[in-house]
Amino acid sequence: MHLSSLLEKMPQIECQHHADPVIKMLSADSRSIEPGGLFAALPGTHIDGAAFIADAVAAGAVAIICAQDAPALDSDIPQLRSANVRADFAQLCSLFWSARPDMVVGITGTNGKTSTSQYLHQIWSKSAWPSAALGTLGLTQTDGHTISAKQDLTTLSAEHFFATLAEQKRAGVSHLVFEASSHGLAQARLSGLGVNVALFTNLSHDHLDYHGDMDSYFEAKAALFEENLLEGGTAVINIDDEWGKKLHARLQTRHIVLWTVGMSPDADFSIRSLSLQTFGADLSISAKGRDFRFPVALSGKVQAINAVMAAAAAHASGLPLQDSLGALPSLRAAAGRMEAIYGHPQDARIVVDYAHTPAALEQALQNLRTETEGQLKVVFGCGGDRDHLKRPEMGKIASEQCDEIFVTDDNPRSESPAEIRRMIIETCPHAHNIAGRDKAIGQAIFSLQHGDTLLIAGKGHELTQTMGTESLPFDDRAQARSAIENLKAAQR
Repeated sequence: MHLSSLLEKMPQIECQHHADPVIKMLSADSRSIEPGGLFAALPGTHIDGAAFIADAVAAGAVAIICAQDAPALDSDIPQLRSANVRADFAQLCSLFWSARPDMVVGITGTNGKTSTSQYLHQIWSKSAWPSAALGTLGLTQTDGHTISAKQDLTTLSAEHFFATLAEQKRAGVSHLVFEASSHGLAQARLSGLGVNVALFTNLSHDHLDYHGDMDSYFEAKAALFEENLLEGGTAVINIDDEWGKKLHARLQTRHIVLWTVGMSPDADFSIRSLSLQTFGADLSISAKGRDFRFPVALSGKVQAINAVMAAAAAHASGLPLQDSLGALPSLRAAAGRMEAIYGHPQDARIVVDYAHTPAALEQALQNLRTETEGQLKVVFGCGGDRDHLKRPEMGKIASEQCDEIFVTDDNPRSESPAEIRRMIIETCPHAHNIAGRDKAIGQAIFSLQHGDTLLIAGKGHELTQTMGTESLPFDDRAQARSAIENLKAAQR
């Protein structure tokens, strides 16, 4: 594609030099540039991409997009000057990789994005619609096969995101759901993308080290609905959440369909009753003037809301109501999301969940408390190089909800694991302070008796633990199963 073909739809970009090279690829990473590439010199908090322009040119870049005040090049390579490099680069990517599935659904919120996206993917798959889900777990297709492993970013960089959409279209995928992170939205990685359906799960304390305050965090999330949701599209919002109510009120003037989900009787998809059972829960739902009742093999109110939101999105994407809601009994938990680990010799309940924010931890523990006859216990820590304020808050929640607490390491990254644990234990002084997540999991599982429940929180599906600059193999689920086998062997 010639550069002129890309720029004809982007009059806001000032182009210096009149050469019209053929663009063969785009990247914001100078190390990935190939001959014929367009390099994006993105501004950064610590490193400015303009520092790598010379490297990109040496690698074969034939065009550069950069800030308006970037130094001029000593060559005839077209230099595209932009007032918003991130947004304009994403739009260039959207034009270069213009193919995408016919139905694109975006999900945002603090918690529940992965579960809801996986539930929607399962509903589509049950209807034999060629579909894919893109997010924290990687990329999965209709048969549940993971075709790419977990990625470092919930929302991919612009070039990888739009390239993936195009690849999925070529592979025959007609329906795709993706997770839209607040970082991805704030950094304009989705500029140029139109979504048919947008979902809002909830908003709670997280990422304030990046956004600064809750209002800024909310504004980032709202961009999916105000900038990406197409005219005539559908917004599905959890109305039980206070920020969801704020978003719903804000979208009243948009020419879109607005659907609400929640326990509230005023919700368009209203969960009228939720009865906990040994298999999960029994749901009664009112939607579109009709009443439905289904058993679901999912745990607690939060997962029920996520599942109904997915069903509403499936209906918005063209599936009849009875089929979208009728798929609820077949749903299975997403990897590391309230995932049960079986086999404890005392029949104690063990659950692994990704809960790594105060709200997610509190919700998970509250759900498990209602289902626990004996003691409720938790193993958790907090990630390093992330929001410090949530550490004592999560310690306080654990102290209020649990009978026994095992504070250990999450992904300490460059921080001192002992210091992170100390900050948590300030608000739960009776907790066990255990260095080594494997030891904490083992000790907690050995302590369980019949009727007890253990939540292993914070890492969920993750297969590694980041210590310093190293990512070492670690899986909470595998560690729990190993501890159970060790306990059985000790008892024998």
